[in-house]
Amino acid sequence: MDYEIVLDDDRLAELARGWEDKGISVAVDFEEECNLHVYGEHICTMQLYDGTAFYLADVLSDSLTGRGLESFFSADFEKIWFECRSDLSILFKKYGIRTKRVFDLRVLAKALGENGGLDKVLSAFLDLPGAGDKKKNQQENWMRRPLSDRQIAYALDDVKYLFLLRHELERRVAEAGLEDQVAGAMRNICAVSPGKPGWMKLTNTRMLNRAEKVYLRNLFNAREAIAERFNVPAVNVLDKREVLRISLKCPKCRPDMAKELEGAPKRFRSLLIEAFEKAVESGICELEGRADV
Repeated sequence: MDYEIVLDDDRLAELARGWEDKGISVAVDFEEECNLHVYGEHICTMQLYDGTAFYLADVLSDSLTGRGLESFFSADFEKIWFECRSDLSILFKKYGIRTKRVFDLRVLAKALGENGGLDKVLSAFLDLPGAGDKKKNQQENWMRRPLSDRQIAYALDDVKYLFLLRHELERRVAEAGLEDQVAGAMRNICAVSPGKPGWMKLTNTRMLNRAEKVYLRNLFNAREAIAERFNVPAVNVLDKREVLRISLKCPKCRPDMAKELEGAPKRFRSLLIEAFEKAVESGICELEGRADV
């Protein structure tokens, strides 16, 4: 299919102004890198379809910055999405951008009893085949340039049928009398917040004592700092299950910590110990469990 590659802020802002002026809805989706090949979460591409033309915005382009993304997401036209929450969360965490006027088709599909992903919903409501091995495509390195023709086709397919899907889902929602339910669920669909710190997502921290929380927080943060420094996925430094296991044991000295970290990659082992000891020495944590967490 024909498409335009958008590489700079000015072009994205120009498109957004045009869609806003004409009151045109635009189908939107991201391809992202989330701690799979490098450290952290990154929006790599933004694919757009206005019902007539396709656009692929290269968010990794040096000339496409938060300014251009802000101009797009603050523009007063409707953005049609399928499952927007995680995408909007990354957009907020990376750029501090909040968006408005999002119409999330997953809300309609869920109201109709379908909780699957886009491929499953397209198959159920439009009798369209899936996009092949979706997991394999999602695990591609979307940070790498140039993108392959296959990657581009996969990315654009995620917005290709959203207008058709919306029409069918709205028809079925109306037939089932579910409009009020859908409107209620859609009301706060754009709401995003910083959420809990990463270390608190590893377990139910209410079940931990104070010393265990201190260990968990500082060992988790040490792992993140090292992963960011070497630009590798955090799991390559230390698996999250190991972070939790070691924290629950509360090793009291360097030899004990070294023993617990024997399974960690050798190149990161001493760095983890040093980072944790630095936290102890600076008074960030109290190994006796007296620190406020």
